Amino acid sequence: MQPAAPDHPDADSATARAVSAAIELHGHQPGALLPLLHEVQQQLGYLPEDCVAPIARALNLSRAEVHGVITFYHDFRRQPPGRRVVRVCQAEACRSMGGVQLMRHAAATLGCAPHGRSSDGEASLEPVYCLGQCANAPAVQIDGQVHARVTAERFDELLAAAQSAGASAAQAAVSGRREAIKVYLPRDSAALAVGADDVASAIMRQAERRGIAVDLVRNGSRGLFWLEPLVEVATDSGRLGFGPVSVDDVEGLFDAGFLAGGAHRLGLGCVDELPWLKSQQRLTFARIGRTDPLSLADYEANEGYAGLRRALSMPPEGIVAEVTDSGLRGRGGAAFPTGVKWRTAAQAPGSPKYIVCNADEGDSGSFADRLLMESDPFALIEGMTIAAVAVGATQGYVYLRSEYPHAATALQAAIATARAAARLGTDILGSGRRFDIEVRLGAGAYICGEETALLESLEGRRGIVRAKPPLPAIAGLFGQPTVVNNVVTLATVPVILARGAAHHHRVGSGRSRGTLTAQLAGNVRHGGLVEVPFGITLRELLLAYGGGAASGRPIRAVQVGGPLGAYLPERHWDVPMDYEQYAGNGAMIGHGSVVVHDDTADMAQLARFAMEFCALESCGKCTPCRVGSVRGVEIIDRIVAGEEPARQIALLRDLAETMVDGSLCAMGGMAPIPVLSALDHYPDDFGAGVEHASDRTAQAG
Repeated sequence: MQPAAPDHPDADSATARAVSAAIELHGHQPGALLPLLHEVQQQLGYLPEDCVAPIARALNLSRAEVHGVITFYHDFRRQPPGRRVVRVCQAEACRSMGGVQLMRHAAATLGCAPHGRSSDGEASLEPVYCLGQCANAPAVQIDGQVHARVTAERFDELLAAAQSAGASAAQAAVSGRREAIKVYLPRDSAALAVGADDVASAIMRQAERRGIAVDLVRNGSRGLFWLEPLVEVATDSGRLGFGPVSVDDVEGLFDAGFLAGGAHRLGLGCVDELPWLKSQQRLTFARIGRTDPLSLADYEANEGYAGLRRALSMPPEGIVAEVTDSGLRGRGGAAFPTGVKWRTAAQAPGSPKYIVCNADEGDSGSFADRLLMESDPFALIEGMTIAAVAVGATQGYVYLRSEYPHAATALQAAIATARAAARLGTDILGSGRRFDIEVRLGAGAYICGEETALLESLEGRRGIVRAKPPLPAIAGLFGQPTVVNNVVTLATVPVILARGAAHHHRVGSGRSRGTLTAQLAGNVRHGGLVEVPFGITLRELLLAYGGGAASGRPIRAVQVGGPLGAYLPERHWDVPMDYEQYAGNGAMIGHGSVVVHDDTADMAQLARFAMEFCALESCGKCTPCRVGSVRGVEIIDRIVAGEEPARQIALLRDLAETMVDGSLCAMGGMAPIPVLSALDHYPDDFGAGVEHASDRTAQAG
């Protein structure tokens, strides 16, 4: 008998069965290729070559199109992985806390290089660029489970635990009891990454052993990540906090009578009265940590769906006007007026129309989207539904980065609940309006955070940036009018509709209205989410909220706005943080990430990484980005090596100008920003002969 041809798997083979099941599950969906590939890889661990042809036939694509998509995305494997898959974050926040050294340790321990597999087939090692645990860096993922605050010693312990037979029993059935004393313990991924499930199990075991009735509510995190796992106990005087709690602390907490407010060294007092939290002004994030994220009753008891109910009583143009008058601008980084985008889509001819949530939060230091989806998913669902009513859309998609499995689980559960309660579906709240939402996973491509690359990916193609015009609001997903907003933008809409445009507009600074969602990450003592009015200074964020560097050393550089943001020295920390003032300072707010580096940081190497990251993640469509980023790495290496530094610096600045002016999207256009800021503000790190930016300014004057 002849063996089956490589592109025609035998009907009884594992590949054929996996492909057939995936086609049956996803083949009917528009833009089905990515979900289908995810399903096959979930079944087989990788995408064998002989899966390409049957998938292509089923979707009426060429084999080249399917192969091109598989090779474009980092998540899709073309070879079988090891029995244990280890991923170590190499993004900026984790680098600031030893992520590069942790990768070296992992490679030595596992006996395989990054992107490789050990000779015995036991382990695969993969770099990953942000696991959303930036406030508790560095982070690793072992067999799908994320862990934070990982040292070399902790890595060895985690690996040993994963190799033992009972390593997967972390999830205990702790949520089914609804009795007596109410205890809150977060189940978002930041808390889980530092052992929250184990603490939950320990609490329930102690309570049962002592005959104490405990109602354990798995809430979301409040954003005080340095205190996770944070345990709260409901009392007549408020919720008393204890943290960070480890399994070894649980018995002592019970001995101290913590359920009745007994004193303990981990006691924090009333959590709502903690200055770090009380001084914030939470609008979008008002519910996180306070409610059960998957309880619709909890959500509606805390202003949930008040905005949608009001929107359904208004004409669509009235909803758009309300959002416009609020001054809400895109919180994903572009800061484009949300109302203008909605009005354009509402007035554009064509049907159906779509609402697309950009949840591809790939910036190092960013975790606001993840926190909101895991801790308050109904807010996003309500915001997307209000947007749909405003522009006449009937279908929504959440494009979610694959590195956020817990967010995917929370969103899927919340969407099912909303659908069952007529908050989604064919007759929303009895209004006769139709709208539904589907979650689609990305596959590890940073460029898909750019809205047109995201739309290409949603349609089942490589995430290649589209030229504009047309704008997505006029011709977006499947060529139809499409609103693309990020998670925080859409989740802010319900409170605007519930309280009115003026309530939102009166908060903020200049043309930046509402609140800034700052995410403190990297080498910072108190990493977490801070929601305050626009206009706060970076110095206040770093010192009053961040508490300085986690290492105890002086802070040297702060990167604001993600991996394409500028590195800011201390003399720039007093500029009020709003979009216009930061742009005038040669910086950007972006998605609000703030990554801290202490005085041990090598700024030349961070600059090099910015160009290297651009080369790794470029979609490849335009030459300035695709080629310029590679040349940028080479030039920086020559500068550091002392090879004609003056000539090489001039060449680097010329290259930066070409990338800024000639790139098709912000990826290539902004990649030079961190490079030039490092060169200007920290010239000593680049070697002899590199002049300071202030020297050039003085010469020009």
